[in-house]
Amino acid sequence: MSTSKHSLAILLGLILCAAPDHSEASKLYRWVDDEGTVHYTDQVPPEQSRRARTQLNERGMEVVHTEKARTPEQILQEQELQRLRAKQERLRAEQRAKDQVLLRTFRTEEDIRHALEGKLTAVDVMIQITRSNIRRAKVKLSEMQGDAATLERQGRPVSPQLQGNIETTREQIQEGYDTILGLEQQKSAISAKFTADQERFRILKNLKHETQQGMAGAGRPNLLLQTLVPCADEGACAAAWEHAEQYVRIHATTRIQMLSETVIISAPPLKDDDISLTVSRLADGEGAKIFLDLQCKGSPLGEQLCASERAQEIRSGFPARAHPRE
Repeated sequence: MSTSKHSLAILLGLILCAAPDHSEASKLYRWVDDEGTVHYTDQVPPEQSRRARTQLNERGMEVVHTEKARTPEQILQEQELQRLRAKQERLRAEQRAKDQVLLRTFRTEEDIRHALEGKLTAVDVMIQITRSNIRRAKVKLSEMQGDAATLERQGRPVSPQLQGNIETTREQIQEGYDTILGLEQQKSAISAKFTADQERFRILKNLKHETQQGMAGAGRPNLLLQTLVPCADEGACAAAWEHAEQYVRIHATTRIQMLSETVIISAPPLKDDDISLTVSRLADGEGAKIFLDLQCKGSPLGEQLCASERAQEIRSGFPARAHPRE
C-alpha cells in the first residue's frame, strides 16, 4: 500500500480497520523516494529497504526512525573519523599531562632559563673533554709521523706497528670530531625543547611575550651553524673537499700534518699566535658533512687568539669558501 495523495488519517483508518487487533499488519512507514515523493506504506518494499524511514503509530506519531543504510565508503569514512577523533583526544590528554609536568617543574621563566643553562653547560663540558682528547691525539700523531719521517730519511722501514698506530690515532681524531658534532646537535635539540617549554609556560601563565627575557644560552656559539658544510652527493663532496684543503693551506699557520680523503690536519699549535685547523669529512647518507675545527695553543694568549675576531672570521668564512662556486 503506497500513496502520496491520500491523507494520512484516511490511510491510518484503512489500516486499523484491516487489523483491529493492532497486529504487525497495523504498522505504517513513511519514506521518500529519489524524486522526493513521500510514501506511506504498511511495508517497506524490498528494493527500498536501504532508505531512511519512520514508523508511525495509530495516531500518526513517530515511534521508530531508521536511518538510511550506509555505503561501504561511508562506513570507512566514519571509521576514519572516529580514529582521528580518538587520536585527537589522545593528543589533548598528552598535552594536558605535559602541561602539568611543566607547571610542577618550573615556577618561573627564570627557572626554565637556569635549567637550560645547566643542560648546555654539561654538554659543553663533554665537548671540552673531547677537544682535549683530540689535542693530545694530534700531538701524538705529530710525534709518530716525525718518527716515521726520521726512519725514512735513514733508509729504514717504518714498522707495521707504527703505521697501525698512526692510522689508529687518525681514526681517534676523526671519531672525536664526530662526537663533537653529535654533542652540538644535542645542544641544538636541548635549546629547541626549552624554548618550546618557555613559550608554553607563557601561554599557561598568561604572560606577556614582549616583556620577558630571551632564553639563556642564546649567545653560545653553535659549530653546526658556523663551520659545517653539507654536501648532497659524491661530486659535490669532492669539490667541497678540494676547496676545504685550499682553505686550510691559506688560514692555518702550522703545516699540514695529514691529508686523506676523510681528514685534513695541520700540526698542533706550538706558539701563542699559531692557528691549527682540522677538517673532517663525516659520512651522511649518500653525501657527507664537512666540519672545520680551529685550535690555538693552550695558553692565555692562545685562548685570546681563539676568541679573537680573526679566529671568528676564519670559522664563519669556511662554509662560504668550502662550497664550490657554480
